Amino acid sequence: MMRSLITFLCAAFYVSAVINDGQLSATRCLMAPLMMVLMNFPSPLSVLAFQHVQTNRPAAGHISRRTHHVVFAAKGDQSSMEASPSKNTVKKRKPSTKKKKNATKKGVNKKRRTSSKGNVALKTASSATAAADKSRNAKINASSIKSNKKSVTTTANKKNQNNSPTYYIQFSRVFQRHVVYNTKTDTTTPTANDQVIHSFEFLDDAITSYPKARIVAPRDVPFPPPLCTIDWTLLSSSSSSAAVAAAGYNKIEEECETTIAGMGLFGLCELEYDADNNHVHNRNGKYPVDTTTTATISDGNNANQQQQQQQQHDVQSNEALRTLLKLVSSSSSSVIPRHFFRLDHRRFALGGHTPESITINHARVVTLLSRARDGGSSGSIGLAMSSSDVAFVLSNFPQLCLYDTLELETFIRFLLAPLPPSNIPSIAIVAETGVGGEKVDWPRLAYEGYGVGLSLEQATKAMRLMPELMALYYEDSRKPSVGYLYTQLQQKINVMSPQLCDEVKMQLGQFLEGADFSDTLTLGYLYGYLGISWKKLRLLLSAFPLWTTNNLDPGWEILQRGPVRSSLKRHSLDYLRQRLQIRPSDVYKMIKTHTRLSTYDAATKILPTLDKLQRSLGLRNSELRQLILRMPSVIGMGTSEKDGGEPSAFDQRLDFFQNEAGMSIKELKEAVLKQPSLIHYGIDSSLRPKLDFFLRELGIPHEHIGRIIHTSPAIMGLALTDTLRPKVASIMKLCALHPYEVGMMVAVSPPTLFLSQKGKIEPALKYLAIALSLDEPRDLGELVLKAPRLLRQGLETSLMKKIDLIAEALPPTNMEDSKRVAADILRQNPALFDTSNAVITERIDRCVDAGKDVAQYLLPSTKGRKKLFQLPTREMGDPIFMSSIATFDSSLLKIYPDAASSAKEMGLKRADIVKACTNGLPLDGHYFSSLMYPCEVKSKSLSASTADTTKTISVSMFCSGGIYPSDSVEATRGQSTTGGFAIQITSEGTEETRLLFEMSNAANKCFGIRVPLGRERSGDKLLTVFPLVNPSRNRCDLFSCASALRVLEAFLATKRKDIQLSYDIKVHTDSTYVWKFVRDQERLMSLGSCFTSQEMLSRLDVTDGSSFNVDILHPLARSFSRLNGQEEPPQSKNHRPVYNSRVNFCSSFDGKLQPREIKTLKELGKSAAMWQFNREKSFVPK
Repeated sequence: MMRSLITFLCAAFYVSAVINDGQLSATRCLMAPLMMVLMNFPSPLSVLAFQHVQTNRPAAGHISRRTHHVVFAAKGDQSSMEASPSKNTVKKRKPSTKKKKNATKKGVNKKRRTSSKGNVALKTASSATAAADKSRNAKINASSIKSNKKSVTTTANKKNQNNSPTYYIQFSRVFQRHVVYNTKTDTTTPTANDQVIHSFEFLDDAITSYPKARIVAPRDVPFPPPLCTIDWTLLSSSSSSAAVAAAGYNKIEEECETTIAGMGLFGLCELEYDADNNHVHNRNGKYPVDTTTTATISDGNNANQQQQQQQQHDVQSNEALRTLLKLVSSSSSSVIPRHFFRLDHRRFALGGHTPESITINHARVVTLLSRARDGGSSGSIGLAMSSSDVAFVLSNFPQLCLYDTLELETFIRFLLAPLPPSNIPSIAIVAETGVGGEKVDWPRLAYEGYGVGLSLEQATKAMRLMPELMALYYEDSRKPSVGYLYTQLQQKINVMSPQLCDEVKMQLGQFLEGADFSDTLTLGYLYGYLGISWKKLRLLLSAFPLWTTNNLDPGWEILQRGPVRSSLKRHSLDYLRQRLQIRPSDVYKMIKTHTRLSTYDAATKILPTLDKLQRSLGLRNSELRQLILRMPSVIGMGTSEKDGGEPSAFDQRLDFFQNEAGMSIKELKEAVLKQPSLIHYGIDSSLRPKLDFFLRELGIPHEHIGRIIHTSPAIMGLALTDTLRPKVASIMKLCALHPYEVGMMVAVSPPTLFLSQKGKIEPALKYLAIALSLDEPRDLGELVLKAPRLLRQGLETSLMKKIDLIAEALPPTNMEDSKRVAADILRQNPALFDTSNAVITERIDRCVDAGKDVAQYLLPSTKGRKKLFQLPTREMGDPIFMSSIATFDSSLLKIYPDAASSAKEMGLKRADIVKACTNGLPLDGHYFSSLMYPCEVKSKSLSASTADTTKTISVSMFCSGGIYPSDSVEATRGQSTTGGFAIQITSEGTEETRLLFEMSNAANKCFGIRVPLGRERSGDKLLTVFPLVNPSRNRCDLFSCASALRVLEAFLATKRKDIQLSYDIKVHTDSTYVWKFVRDQERLMSLGSCFTSQEMLSRLDVTDGSSFNVDILHPLARSFSRLNGQEEPPQSKNHRPVYNSRVNFCSSFDGKLQPREIKTLKELGKSAAMWQFNREKSFVPK
């Protein structure tokens, strides 16, 4: 009675601690030994109290993907599997009525059959008793879940051989990779000594490379696998045809997901189970019922029987848990488990563990941990722990007794095996830099006898201090709390110091970004106390993904980016790592990019969304990882049907691209991989207006729209009014082309619309007009129509170079005549512009060697590419532009093919449209212009009259920014970057040197860090780093212009009283993003009168200033206002306007710098960012 009362009080006290604190506390540490003692002498009340403690803890959850239910529950907990049916699930497969030839009366298929839709045969698993093993020594076939994996062959028939009939694929929990083995014996049964052929991160990659290999379940997964319920009803004369077709049993069509990494859409039911799985059983109501009574029981009685079996199964798992408690409980009161109660009886249920199997495995683990203590036998693998050390390890990490000992042997063997030869480049790179570890075949390396070369003492002490390093499951890999670990290391070892932690982060930073700080302390112990080198630690971290865990504390860098949980969801982060095979650094970058990811639940949001994306687009696992790393926000997209049966947002976009844009799934998949944000764009706000632009304004046939989006999906993200239409209008004006003719160019060469209007399109067209002596714009247009891809060629590297190549190959004359002849050749054959320089050089050399005339040889041929489509035969009228501003340089609202079309759509008369085009007056609030009657509008200049000024000094400032590392398709979004920018100053006059010197001094007052230029650089350039948070290319470009204005203010601070001087300053930018903010300088002056950024946002009619980068735009507008003499707001006390200067913004391509010099300046801005990046990484002195 007294023992029961103490048990109840302890349990109640412990449950209270669990409710108040989900993590380990000192109180529960003290209660743990008492609980263990009570469990050694179990009573009904003690068992009930212990189970209550366990079931109220956060379960080590497993993801389960079922046919009609998507749930997140602890393995084996059937009560938690109930969920509302999902409408977005795979339909049930209709059972076949075809009888199997080799089905016996006992319902056992003695010959494996070939699956028709990616199903894999299941081998017979052993039953509960030895007698059952003998009676069921045949193979069993089970239907797998119907999923969209038609593109991947998963058939595992012996007749379908891939190089060898003994190849099979099995998951390695040590390396978290799918390994292809070749059995060394005559049988196909996997053994521990099988040859390792190759390994892959993802299962579908392994299947693609070895399509006929068998896919065998891991050794520690029981048969039947979790959530794959099988009806073992024996066949009889009354059995249904469906039961006959299923070869003796029916499997509830469920698809399950467990902690196997890289499985993707595959479930455990689709794997093959060999004799290796006979030592583990899942008794979750899945063993054969009594064969003498099964045929006569009713459905209701059968349900009751399954319920009774479930209860027996719960008792069985609790017995296994109590057995483990007794085995690992330490008699020493000083041994306090650190996080023992992370175990749950439900885990024992799904693992199929029994008291007997726990006892056997415990003995094996004890032997493995202490085998080398007294020297051990030759060839044996193990550590050299003492008995007390083994007791400490198992009491702190009892999960070891649940692992397959062959996996643990592989782990220890890799620790102790010698380092691979230094002449293997991939290993050398990983050891030196830590980069490329995912490309190394670690299981193959281990099979060949190589490892990391730890000594027995190092390996033993490392596992003694941190047994979690031997974890084979993500839920087991989390180390003790930082406070506990730091205290223990500091007291026992006295080597942990802030300097050592900093050194660990510097040497292993790529592994520790986003990882828990306990990982840093552990690695510091391995390096500082055990003497394991940095190279070996990089190899260990690359080979064992579970050595690092996600940091659940978001940190300030994530908190300041948007809504985020105060503590991240561990199950969600672990599932992302397993599904996508990524590191904590990748998860951290994903959350930085999309902070709402921290709020998503793994079962209800992440899993169904990833499944929907992968199935709908036909993505491979590696492609899904690429998509999610580039655009984590797609996980937040709605993929389930809305209330009322309305399709989800994702389904609506799929319907748009397939039915309205005419794209196939393959084309859409490739487009999404190029531009992941494609499936994020709004249909009505972005996609459909652009589709209408291509069809109606550019006259592109509908059948070519899918090709445009497929080849250049980023076009759908460009702004219509400020980017697409202005580019088309610029080509129309310079080439006298109709919009339908420009549409033909776009259909042939969609990337043309990516080109910069000021930096590429206009300079290239103007150069061609001069170099080829094309006096009429229409002549230039005819040239471009013959070679639509020529605008994509580099101005200096391709267009100019081709003229020089042809001129040099002509007969010796003066160079001017040669270039004139070369220009004439290119006018007649503009397709040469689309040819590479190497091909032209080769053709010229062949012509010269054959003694042919180069001029005749390069003339156009009758052969050529077939045109995609022909222009309309009807006469095309004069196109009309409609804009909201009179200058027509931006905000183009529409391009009409003729005046009649615009009048019809606007509900006006054609004569009114023509009149508005000629007089430049607005009509219904809009301005109209045409190519035939362009509206001449004089832009208002901010320059004032300088008649009384004796001297005007002209200053030009060219600004450009850059980031490092550059963003790319291969890089994960959210990676740490640095920014920099460059400013080049030019001036006209005799005092240029003095002006540059004063400008440099002014820059020193404005910039905290100046990047050294080197002796070869001239004094007209200023380089500095981006000092704000969230560096990006657009922010750096905008900040470079704002910094230029700051330098001007500092420079003019001492010259504002000199009325004899006037400064005419032009600030040039090469950024299209910046240009859209600063080109309307009257608007910029108006924004400059706003004293606060909130006032500016209200004038811009927006609430969120992130898209405007208001933290940079507001200071820029304020400086621009003061430099142009506008009075300050009344609230301003520290600033005064400058009356002897006028500042205007221009495009860099409209200034005196050549394109080559503009490109050089851009590279300097990026070099400043690289300098800061290396400086932060301590690669250069601070």
